[in-house]
Amino acid sequence: MRRDWLLLAAMSALCALFGLRVLAQLMQAIFPVEFIPPFEAWHGGVLPYSVLLAGQLALIGWMSYVLNKVRNRTMRAGRWKYRVCLTLGGVYFAFMAFRWFAGMTFLADVEWFSKTIPAFFHLVIAGFILLLGVYIRVRIRNPKIFGSSVRY
Repeated sequence: MRRDWLLLAAMSALCALFGLRVLAQLMQAIFPVEFIPPFEAWHGGVLPYSVLLAGQLALIGWMSYVLNKVRNRTMRAGRWKYRVCLTLGGVYFAFMAFRWFAGMTFLADVEWFSKTIPAFFHLVIAGFILLLGVYIRVRIRNPKIFGSSVRY
């Protein structure tokens, strides 16, 4: 029982961290301040900012929905769900960790790689997905703790 609350706390912290990132970039776009890195440091440049912001807000909405399901213990667990989360989250994390490391070292001269703030926050999202996979796996292995909503 304690493990699910630890996972919820960690997932909530990652969601809040990502929310602060979205807020900081939005603040720099509307009303720049000096104590936060400039807008360009937050923006990888692949998408127009309006599209990026819409996607980020949708992602925060999805993360909040998941957190609510985890908090209320109403998420249906299925083996395919944790496998998808752990596989995709792991690949996503590995790729973004490479991007972050490469951007700080041997690919620092390539603009997309050199944007370390977006790369770091991709790691935050990947971490959320990985923790979701762990949570679902724990639910499957300990169905008595969570009730009978486990699907195989």
